[in-house]
Amino acid sequence: MSDSPSTKKIDFESDDIDLRMGLRIRNLRQNARMTLDSLARETGLSKALLSKIENGKVSSPLSTHVKISRALGIPLSELLKEDEPIRFLIVRKDEAKPAPSRKTPHGYRFESLGARWPNKLLSPFILTYDPLPGPHTSPGFQYDGEEFVYVMEGRLEFFCGENRYELDPGDCLFVDGNLPHGGRALGQEKCVALFVVVPRNP
Repeated sequence: MSDSPSTKKIDFESDDIDLRMGLRIRNLRQNARMTLDSLARETGLSKALLSKIENGKVSSPLSTHVKISRALGIPLSELLKEDEPIRFLIVRKDEAKPAPSRKTPHGYRFESLGARWPNKLLSPFILTYDPLPGPHTSPGFQYDGEEFVYVMEGRLEFFCGENRYELDPGDCLFVDGNLPHGGRALGQEKCVALFVVVPRNP
């Protein structure tokens, strides 16, 4: 979880459609905690091309943006629409939420709850941890920010530094993201948790 969501103000008012779409793609990618390398693997596009797209340095066909929108788990219209000021937002339980098409190597899948909330200072997710075989060791995630985790279903095994903790439904934790940390499902059942990331400003 090294790629922290962005809190930088995004200029969606630019008259340059390539720049506006590029900024939107970068903002959505960072809020989904994806690196350029990850997006390149998901889309089959080169990292160099994606960098040019995000910086508005190239005009790309719609087929390219379709690949990007699918990898980000959003409709193509999300990249093309004009931005509107949002000061209140409800996300319904049955509403489709941006999520990767497969789980991470560390055994969890996530859904972004706040993808449509602009310029946010925090990013909420629903994390689903599937049981993993093998020894239980810390994933060792580190980044400059803070996390809040609330266990909703199942049991969570969480590592922080050299310490190991077991959490049940209703338990929660706060952690400094600079400490090596990470979690996984405890036992044979999946674990579902509310996960909130608060990146620190550079």
